[in-house]
Amino acid sequence: MPSAPPAEQSLERLPTRTLLEGHLGHLTTQQQAVLDKFKQRLEERGYYRPARDGKKPSHEENTLVRFLRARKFDVNGAYEQFTAAEDWRKGQRVDELYDTFPLDEFEMARELYPQWTGRRDKQGLPLYVFEVGALTRQKTDSYAKASSRLEPRMFALYEHMLSFVLPLASDTPHPHPETPISGSSTIVDVSNVSLRRFWNLREHMQRASVLATARYPETLGSIYLVGAPNFFGVVWSWVKQWFDPNTVSKIHILSSSSLTSTLAQHISLSSIPVKYGGQLEWAFGDKGPRLDEQTRAVMRLEEGEECPRGPVRWEDGRVRVVGGEGRSEEERRRWADRAEEGEKGEAMGVNGVVNGEAEGKGEEKEEEEREGREEKQEVASATSTAPTASNGTTSPPYFDAPSPSAPAAASSTPVTAKVDVPTASQSDALPPPLTSSTLPPSLFAPTPIENGAHKEEKEAHDIHVAARENPAAPVKELASVLEGTTL
Repeated sequence: MPSAPPAEQSLERLPTRTLLEGHLGHLTTQQQAVLDKFKQRLEERGYYRPARDGKKPSHEENTLVRFLRARKFDVNGAYEQFTAAEDWRKGQRVDELYDTFPLDEFEMARELYPQWTGRRDKQGLPLYVFEVGALTRQKTDSYAKASSRLEPRMFALYEHMLSFVLPLASDTPHPHPETPISGSSTIVDVSNVSLRRFWNLREHMQRASVLATARYPETLGSIYLVGAPNFFGVVWSWVKQWFDPNTVSKIHILSSSSLTSTLAQHISLSSIPVKYGGQLEWAFGDKGPRLDEQTRAVMRLEEGEECPRGPVRWEDGRVRVVGGEGRSEEERRRWADRAEEGEKGEAMGVNGVVNGEAEGKGEEKEEEEREGREEKQEVASATSTAPTASNGTTSPPYFDAPSPSAPAAASSTPVTAKVDVPTASQSDALPPPLTSSTLPPSLFAPTPIENGAHKEEKEAHDIHVAARENPAAPVKELASVLEGTTL
């Protein structure tokens, strides 16, 4: 029997250029050309509208680049996946579903999937926590009874991340402001979860994984797996060679002895929950996120005010509360008024700048005229007197605004895999591989777009193939499931 390869002892630091490869602000010339070609093809087929006549584009470039990264910048593959996702969104009426989703049902769904802490890692990615042990049989059985609502609940949670958490994180100061935030970091806690229990949860988690991979690709930043069973680290060190290196770099398997120190390399202690050795007073199951001060400032929250519950969007630097039953009209009006006040404040700020510039120019003109008169007087005086030594020139009473210094280069945070491997028990038995065969394809079947676009295109993108392109061992199955932990 082959012996286990040695465990990696430390996280290798990746240079920033590697960390941000394939992201906006860091595209190569070739990748930019691929993006332009991708947009042109989508526009020709009715799936993309560029900005024109004062209107925004139909899709942010950040979204398009995510699909390109998922297909390694292959235009054909990205086109198939993107158009399938767009047809699916229209068929499922995802935007309408999210904007009218009941608050109580949204909060119930949150209990069974990763929860946003309200904090970010050192790269600015929002930090989620997923305690698998909290998914008791009573909770999951009760949740699964309403089978017709399982997929809409997942849609709502993913839409919350895509339409609120990620754009808010992009607008909050982070080390690379030229690059929008497009993914999240997640602490996945599998402490005290038996293999039997994990096996019973496979369909619950695999459903999210399939949806994430097919419809919300490249939203996984980093995963920190804590509390893993003894065998996991050993087997992972064998099978990670079957993964794409980019996927390997995102998965960190942490032992209890290195848990806090490793997390602290990527996340400030103030943003790590107390349970994992940090200082953040937040726990899985809390009613909402505990926002850091920078995020609160960006959201313009008043003292004691919290992030609104349920479905919400971040648009044009403002909170827009949505959602159906459970959202009071008073809350809607309050946030709408807040947005209107912010817009007025910005307009006044712009007017103030314009008026200030006009006043400044007027004062400058008066000063120039005064200096001109003084200069003429000096010339007249010089013609009637003997020349004297100059006392030097006097600086005009203007001060140029100091140019801001360039922001310091942010240190890159490593994202290569680390495995702290305890001795594996020979009696540890692995369950058979997880499969997506238990998930009916009809749940995710794309619906042709209403205006007829894409009808001539044969649907060639299979989401189950996309979720499981490289067959491997049960540990790879678990990792595939973990890729769904980006809510």
